[in-house]
Amino acid sequence: MNTSLPPGQSRILAFFADAEDAGRQPSRAEVAEALGYAFPSAVSKHVEALVRKGMLEAVPEKKRNVRLTDAGWASLGRSPSRRGVPVIGAIAAGAPILALEQVTEHLADVTPQAGRVALRVRGDSMKDVGILDGDFAVIQTGPLVEDGQIAAVVVDGDATLKRWRTTADGVELLPENAAYSPIRIARERLETVRVVGVLAFVYRVVH
Repeated sequence: MNTSLPPGQSRILAFFADAEDAGRQPSRAEVAEALGYAFPSAVSKHVEALVRKGMLEAVPEKKRNVRLTDAGWASLGRSPSRRGVPVIGAIAAGAPILALEQVTEHLADVTPQAGRVALRVRGDSMKDVGILDGDFAVIQTGPLVEDGQIAAVVVDGDATLKRWRTTADGVELLPENAAYSPIRIARERLETVRVVGVLAFVYRVVH
C-alpha cells in the first residue's frame, strides 16, 4: 500500500482496487460500512481527493462511478487482475429459466467495466437480432430500462432476455423470433419483476 497517501485514502484506494478486480462497483455507502466510516460523505471526500491526485476517475452523473487510473494501480504497486467480465450464470432466450447469480467463469477477452456482467444465452427466442444459443449476453447492470431496449429480467425467480415494452396494463417482454409469444406481466404483478440490466453487446466464442 502506498504510504505517501494519507491512511484513509490508501485504504479506500485499495478497497476500490479489490472491488474492480472482483468485477463489481461498490457504492459510497458500501465502502463506508466496510471501512467503518459513519457517513458516506466521508468516503466521497477521500474519493474527490484521489481524483484530484489522478489516482481515481469518477463519472459525476453516476453513483457507482469509480475506477482506478494507471497511476492509482501503480501507487498500490499492483496491476488489475484483468480477469475479464464475470459470467454470473445462464439466461433464457426462450422459456424463462432459473437465474444463477454466482460467478462461474470470466470472459478474459472482454474488458471489465464497473457494473458489467455476462450471462450465457440458452434458447433461440432472440435469434432474429443475432442472439444465439451459447452466446454470452453482456449486461450493464442497473434497474432502469427504456422501451425498446433488450434487457435481462427476472420474473418470479426466472431469468429471461427479451425486448422491454411498457403497456397500459403493465409490461410485455418481447421475443425476436415469431415462434415465441410475448411474456405479459400485469401491472399488479410488477413487484415480481427485477431488471438485472440492459444488453450492452453480445459476445460469441468462435471455435
